[in-house]
Amino acid sequence: MVSIEKGIYNWEKHDGPDKPIRRLKSCIEIDDETWRDGMQGTQVVHHPTTEQKMHYIKTAAELGYVDHFDIGFPASGSLQRDEIVHLIEASKKTNLTFSAAGRGAAVDDVKAIIEVAQRSGKEVEADLFLDASSLRSNIEQWDRNEKLRQLRRNIVFAKREGLPVMFVPERASATSPQELLEVCVMAADEGVDRIAIADTTGVLTPYGTSKLLRTIFEEIGKKYTNIKFDFHEHQDLNMGIANCITAAMEGVDRLHATARGIGERAGNVELEQLLVVLNLQGFRDVKTSQIQAFAKMAANILSLPIGSHESIVGEKSTETASGVHASTYEKVRKGGNIAHIYFPYNPEDVGLKPRVRVGPLSGLANVYAYCAELGIRDVTEEKAREILDIAKKNWGLLSEEDIKNVLGRGGDISGK
Repeated sequence: MVSIEKGIYNWEKHDGPDKPIRRLKSCIEIDDETWRDGMQGTQVVHHPTTEQKMHYIKTAAELGYVDHFDIGFPASGSLQRDEIVHLIEASKKTNLTFSAAGRGAAVDDVKAIIEVAQRSGKEVEADLFLDASSLRSNIEQWDRNEKLRQLRRNIVFAKREGLPVMFVPERASATSPQELLEVCVMAADEGVDRIAIADTTGVLTPYGTSKLLRTIFEEIGKKYTNIKFDFHEHQDLNMGIANCITAAMEGVDRLHATARGIGERAGNVELEQLLVVLNLQGFRDVKTSQIQAFAKMAANILSLPIGSHESIVGEKSTETASGVHASTYEKVRKGGNIAHIYFPYNPEDVGLKPRVRVGPLSGLANVYAYCAELGIRDVTEEKAREILDIAKKNWGLLSEEDIKNVLGRGGDISGK
């Protein structure tokens, strides 16, 4: 039986506030983690070039899809620092803000972020991570109290150097309330600008997300009113989008995502899908007609093909071979409205069109609709039934070529 590991706190069972604490934000910001957390995954075999990363950043900025970029670990080495500086300098004409990541208890990581900020001449947020749980300390054989003291010193150091600081309690979703609140209060006392609640292991459900965030907002947000809150989610249980929308409904300021959902293990939240869902829920207002082109651009840069039936961006995500659905589609389409009852959004709003195919579970409406898509509008009922019969006997979807062969059209599908 699958169960939560011993020592992992289960926020589902937490006895916290039963109502939202914060007001909803009129616009939820997006932090793009593609070139930081995304690169820590194994989906991308060969990392993109600096020029490709720059093209992605500029495109995301121009489309209004992203507000903030986390673009790497400066402490990883001089090449990493050089690239980060170049990306920031090349983005100065955008409205984007940037951050760089580091370990909260490692002073050299803070120094590397300061170097990047000084060289680029632009304010760079320092995102300082620390797993403050006793479980992690026991596994790593850390002195937990010393780690907390080091984190405190590094927050003070970064703030003194003029850096905005976001504290990221790694594995917050698996840490006990006592230990999580202890480290968050300490960070807040030292003046951090943001706290990012990280579901590093992707263990949360929407219910657990609400419990966790309400506890943080009740104990931290009410007292430290200047602190903003982020939510960072992983897809291990495929709860990413649902948890992000829950976090938005609980009043977070910023959500994290990556292009194509790349990242450690099962990956991060898919930026393209998150944007559309946030629009639908009224948390953002961006034009999503370029989502398809944006997703394809990212897929090419990352050498990571888009799945055919992937939500919102898959080419087959708006197709059906159902007879009942196709019949309804045709009736609504003839009325001039393609956003009918079997779609949660107008497919054209995301650069797609509703499409009908003919298969074993289809009806005559499928045949007429598919032929119409091919420009064939003079199909007799006899021919339509012949086409449908072939699909049912062959137990498969019919191709354009199959349709043309039955109708004797050869290469001509004009209907003449």
